[in-house]
Amino acid sequence: MFQTPRGTRDFLPIEMIKRDFILETVRRVFESYGFDPLETPAFEEWNLLAKKGSGGEEIKNEIYYFKDKSNRELGLRFDLTVPMARVVAVNPQLSKPFKRYQIGRVWRYDRPQAGRYREFWQADVDIVGAKSVEADLECIVVMVEVLKKLGFEKFSVRLNNRGVLNGMIEFVDIPKKKSPAVFRILDKLEKIGDKDVKKELKSEINSKKVEELLELINRRGKPEGILKKEMKALGSNDTARIGLEELKEIVEKAKVYGIADRIEIDFSLVRGLDYYTGPIFEISVETKKNVGSVAGGGRYDNLIELYGGNWTPATGISLGVERIYEIMEAEKMFRLPETKTFFFVLCVDEKLKKNAIRIAQKLRKVGIPTQTDVMGRNMKKQLEYVNSAKIPFVIFVGEKELKSKKFTIRNMINGEQKVMNIETILKVFSKLIPLS
Repeated sequence: MFQTPRGTRDFLPIEMIKRDFILETVRRVFESYGFDPLETPAFEEWNLLAKKGSGGEEIKNEIYYFKDKSNRELGLRFDLTVPMARVVAVNPQLSKPFKRYQIGRVWRYDRPQAGRYREFWQADVDIVGAKSVEADLECIVVMVEVLKKLGFEKFSVRLNNRGVLNGMIEFVDIPKKKSPAVFRILDKLEKIGDKDVKKELKSEINSKKVEELLELINRRGKPEGILKKEMKALGSNDTARIGLEELKEIVEKAKVYGIADRIEIDFSLVRGLDYYTGPIFEISVETKKNVGSVAGGGRYDNLIELYGGNWTPATGISLGVERIYEIMEAEKMFRLPETKTFFFVLCVDEKLKKNAIRIAQKLRKVGIPTQTDVMGRNMKKQLEYVNSAKIPFVIFVGEKELKSKKFTIRNMINGEQKVMNIETILKVFSKLIPLS
């Protein structure tokens, strides 16, 4: 018997209803902040994905790489940011700021584990063309709003800056060419812990520098105290000082949005991709199911130029849809019907089927999702199907109903019945259709 490829899954209708709820909620919030939709191909040229300063040549081991029948090197997209940067690079006429969102599948050749799959969905927002930290803050605020709309209450934003990290590298006197490898190792801190990170770092830099760097990085806390302390320690380094000032500005402006109390400064936050240049951020929720951060992103001012475009500042954040789904399922946060169908038009007699279909069409035209029997079942079997499919309402169509032009409506949840003419049914029930 055939199974799905490792790291992928099927989603049955009851699961898709929940996932659609998440995606529609996300889409509405994104659009409320003025982001417009974008779509890009599932696969890109390998040279794009492997560009130094983006994924890099080593990304080949982490993604789905292949050659087509013309021997062209290609890869499945590993995120939605790189394709978006390509779009902007080849479309310099786009109005700035270019505010786009994209919701779609991405692929990574990871080892499958809790909350991590080889095929998964991301939901991104990006602001292209804005230098100010207000753009970074808006990306954070949008995701905070998404989480609130989905029903989350306990979550926090971890904030850092690649400028601060670069300043730490300079402060400890680590060669600049070593920084990409060092950042990739530091990005594993949460996954493998201090001991293994130290071991890997020592393959790149000497033991003394490892200890000095980790002492600087392993600091986190509420913004006011830790920023002041770090400025005192690193303020003599211009790169770090500028990064710290940007963090301070984000925190100050976050007060206007009412989210400053959710922000924590975490200097161990690295985000492993090479293209980040400024503020970086991740959002984690408090939950019994440990799946790591649910959203993350940052500023990447050089990426569009890297792909042949003009130098263009940019920032963005991505939501991990799979992780959100798993948490909401584990925490029993979904309060949704098990089917999109709202009405079942039950035909009492097969010879009246045409009448049942006409009524179903009237319901559909006013936006009421409706089913009719397509199996030639008797009344008892139709009702058994309605119950098993969890369809909430049934309208009975028989000789008596057609003659009187009044139809019995049964609520299958509580058993209540009402008699109405078709005009009243259309008017009353079209208002009851859930938005998602």
